[in-house]
Amino acid sequence: MRGYIGGHMDTTPQIPQYATLPSRHFWRRAVACIVDIIIFQAVILIAVYCISTVIPLDFRFAGWSYTQCGVEVSDQLAKRIDAGWPLKPGEVRINQICEVSQIGSEKQRYLQTGVSHQTDNWTSARWLTIPVDADGNPAIGTVSVYPIVISGIVNIALLALAFAYFSANGRRTIGKKLLGLRVQSVDGKNPGLGNEFRREILKFSPYLLFIAADFAFSLFPVFPTEDFDALLRMSRDGYTLLDSGAALFDIVLGIAALIWWFLPLIFWRGQTFYDRICACKVVKS
Repeated sequence: MRGYIGGHMDTTPQIPQYATLPSRHFWRRAVACIVDIIIFQAVILIAVYCISTVIPLDFRFAGWSYTQCGVEVSDQLAKRIDAGWPLKPGEVRINQICEVSQIGSEKQRYLQTGVSHQTDNWTSARWLTIPVDADGNPAIGTVSVYPIVISGIVNIALLALAFAYFSANGRRTIGKKLLGLRVQSVDGKNPGLGNEFRREILKFSPYLLFIAADFAFSLFPVFPTEDFDALLRMSRDGYTLLDSGAALFDIVLGIAALIWWFLPLIFWRGQTFYDRICACKVVKS
């Protein structure tokens, strides 16, 4: 807007004013979240282990397992594999029994059989992995992802509850305290437990979508047949047990998760999506 100064028109251009948005605190938030997840996850795993020593559990937390391979298969099973999946020139067979140990669950045993073919430029391999019983015999019908799905839901719910409890009513998680952060309502007040729990569930919602996807695909058979010899023939002919539709869906969910977590921090408007939904913000304190 122009005005008159001393009888003369003011022609000085006005400098545009920009709204000042709150700081992203990107690295502080990221480090605080990682620290808190490590602490809370360790407490949950220890609690599950202690409970499992008294009450039998079948919790299988994805990513928290130890796999040991190398146990040789029986001669009878090895001959059965050779008959159903004969080697071609230049191929080498690998047979082994693997044991997967996990907190809160009994050991799971799997047969891994496959062939590798090496050329001058590259090496290719095809594998068939199926569960086996205590005697080392194929037990295809025992495959189930329900324990993984249920364990995943319980784990996320406990993590969200821990985050919410230590962030509500003026409290702070260890990570936020170390990094000097605090969750507040947009009006400057301290959010209650209910609103904080909703915020944390929304924060972890991409994980819940992955679990829901696992449950959806669990409704379909893991193996197209429970006939071990038929599976060997299918593996010999190049059949893959990896469902391309499931793989594509995981990629789509992964992109959606990145958008949910990082897009608001790139095109910053002062809050993440879940902050905005719950009328909260993260401030330096």
